[in-house]
Amino acid sequence: MKLTRKIGVLFLAFAMLCVSVLGTACGKDGSAKGDGEADKTPVYKVTVKDAVGNTYGDGVIVQFFSGDKQVAMQVCDENGVAEKELDAGDYTVKLNFTGDPDIYTYDDSDLKLTAEKTELNVLLSYRIVGEPTVLHAQSEEYDAYGIGVGCTEVSLEGGKMNYFLFTPTEPATYELSVIDDKATLGYYGAPHYVQAFPAVEAVDGVTSVSVEKGSISTEGGGTTVLVIGVEAPEGVEECIISVRNAGAPGWSYADVPQEIYKTTATLSQYTLPAGASIGEFDLTASTDKYDIVYNKNDGFYHLDSENGPLVLVRIAEDCKYLACFKTMLDRSGIIKYSEELDENGHPLKKIVYDECILEYIECADENTGVYPLTEDLKHIITERGNYVGWWNPDSAGYCFEDENGAPIKGINHEIAWLLFCCYIEG
Repeated sequence: MKLTRKIGVLFLAFAMLCVSVLGTACGKDGSAKGDGEADKTPVYKVTVKDAVGNTYGDGVIVQFFSGDKQVAMQVCDENGVAEKELDAGDYTVKLNFTGDPDIYTYDDSDLKLTAEKTELNVLLSYRIVGEPTVLHAQSEEYDAYGIGVGCTEVSLEGGKMNYFLFTPTEPATYELSVIDDKATLGYYGAPHYVQAFPAVEAVDGVTSVSVEKGSISTEGGGTTVLVIGVEAPEGVEECIISVRNAGAPGWSYADVPQEIYKTTATLSQYTLPAGASIGEFDLTASTDKYDIVYNKNDGFYHLDSENGPLVLVRIAEDCKYLACFKTMLDRSGIIKYSEELDENGHPLKKIVYDECILEYIECADENTGVYPLTEDLKHIITERGNYVGWWNPDSAGYCFEDENGAPIKGINHEIAWLLFCCYIEG
């Protein structure tokens, strides 16, 4: 009995000691303190994304500096996040990259972390690299720089149009937008013919362009190039252009069966006679002013009679109103979709003129890029022109516009197919 009472007293003393120890380790509300909280190492978090919230994956490395000394680094995860346990204090953040650092740009002027501010967001963009392409639009020359998928920071000349070129690498629907409330973006066609007005209407500031499989080349040429135009008022010197791959394109023209147009004429190298004087067709003239006559003996068209002045086509030299066939071939190809449609309203075939035009280019005059007008060339000009709408004022492809995009007055659309043509003056 005495032994039992002694054990009970000892147990009570031990329990009171435990309570005393726990009271020291806990606050009044019973929460732990000391080693569990006061000495905990803080986690610093840096998130790196572009202007629309996309991440760059493991290609981005976050560096943590204390003064001039780097104390830690961490590769961003798939969510663009880099986390690091560091002693509480002030740190400066810089970015490094596993690839070429020159393709990226970000504002590093105020990337600071403190014991109170342990999280930071960094806006990262691609930057323009490479040399520009000279672009002719509305009778002016522009330097057009290439951009890719993602967000690219670009410099602007406020108060005028700024052009950029996007070359898709896979078939998709691409969404184009500009991250700046003061700037506007539009899709203006292809480099061989830059339209005066956007070719596609933007919806909520986003322009969607579908690029089919047949518009993507794996051989270094022939791939569709999209001309992107950005306008901003004076004083706006830069913006961010977003190009987003929004998934597979809709119905694809690439699935339309092709029909290759075969050259019907017998071609040979053409040389413009020495001292020949070139005459120009007046496309504002009356329809009966020019009589274009075919000579079946030489296979060429002549002016006014079978043996009149030879009519020529500018095959490899741009005309006054439109790029030449050589430029079109280099940029996008020369095709026409048939007017016959299937039950879904899709064309039954695609007629491709590229091989024929290439044969003519190889035989054109080396100095002027002209070749006599044949039945092949007249057929291709009229078929392609009617399809695209070169001389249809109601078409987006109408090409008779001045430098301000206004229709040129007085064009006779019945003879407008002569836009590529000239003649040897007698």
